Amino acid sequence: MKKLFLVLVAIALVASFANAQQFWGKGKMSWGGGAELSLPMGNLGDVSGFGFGPFGKFQYGMNDDILLMGSLGYTYWTKKNDLTSASAVTFLVGGKYNLSSQVGKGFYGQAEIGLYFTSITESIPSVSYLGYTYGGGTATGSETNFVFAPGFGYEVGNLDFSVKFVLGTDATNLAARVAYQVPIQ
Repeated sequence: MKKLFLVLVAIALVASFANAQQFWGKGKMSWGGGAELSLPMGNLGDVSGFGFGPFGKFQYGMNDDILLMGSLGYTYWTKKNDLTSASAVTFLVGGKYNLSSQVGKGFYGQAEIGLYFTSITESIPSVSYLGYTYGGGTATGSETNFVFAPGFGYEVGNLDFSVKFVLGTDATNLAARVAYQVPIQ
């Protein structure tokens, strides 16, 4: 089964490279989705380990060099100390600037702004003293963080690779994304 899966992935990658789509251009639209890996920093990094999750995205070409984009995603950060877990629903909008003429074909710069709807769950350990058990349970909290996320990326065929630095009060992280995108006819 594992070999079959690897063969199917290889065929999909070859097909995407062979059938390169042009996503840049006035009025061109595309949608797609993929996976994100996240390294939390700051307050989020104090309580969480690495994160991962899916996302979906939409792009609209303003001209040959500028794309407007929006994405909706979910990120789950693993427990760092076996007590605290965190997750976020992410909603970002922004733009991409084509750097092909300056850097090389397929490269772009990007900037996004948006919201991270973050929730944290902390397990409270119980304490036993003189035959009695005290405490235990969980505490949860949530907040909305406004974020700014500058980054860069590279497109090859239908694949889009990007890295961004998400800056927010309690949602700061370094995120790497891989997306598969298709044009909307």
